[in-house]
Amino acid sequence: MAGQENTRTVLDDVLPEWHRRERHRLAVDAPAPAVIQAARDLTWGEVPTFRRIMAAVSLGRVKFPADAAVLDLFLGNGFEVLHHSDSELVIGGIERVSRGEAVVALGSDPVGAFRAFDRPRHILLGFDFRFADGVLTTETRVRATDARTRKLFGVYWFVIRAGSGFIRHIWLRGIRRRVASGSPGRPAEDPAEH
Repeated sequence: MAGQENTRTVLDDVLPEWHRRERHRLAVDAPAPAVIQAARDLTWGEVPTFRRIMAAVSLGRVKFPADAAVLDLFLGNGFEVLHHSDSELVIGGIERVSRGEAVVALGSDPVGAFRAFDRPRHILLGFDFRFADGVLTTETRVRATDARTRKLFGVYWFVIRAGSGFIRHIWLRGIRRRVASGSPGRPAEDPAEH
């Protein structure tokens, strides 16, 4: 695992500087392409605790259908796949720090637009799933485009960080269960998740 820490990732190229970061990892015994595909295809029905938390946080305003992919929540709300390979999946989006405003559209060159974005009162959010040497890692990075936004987001991060970490662990375990099931369908639920 020490070698993995020194390996440059696509996320390093897409969002090399950040103000907040969170990383989690889990051993998975499977080929890289299967692990990354499971990360892409994992459904809400496969992670019921994550689903209940998100439903509670949204106060019931957002629906989380059991057969919908978890990542589709992000992709359906303006985030984009910035990279997808057999060993790494990177998702990114730019949000204005005010309720009710849509995620900034990244256009025909999403990676270039994401890297270059610097308008004030926005945050750039990038996260990935990487698989190397039998370890699935997810990392989230957030960069604010100005000092005031960085302070505001810092308060929000302080409030949500523990819950976010808990959710990431659930997400990683769900991916591992999906891979272990050997099928694209829904694997058995993990009793530890209830």
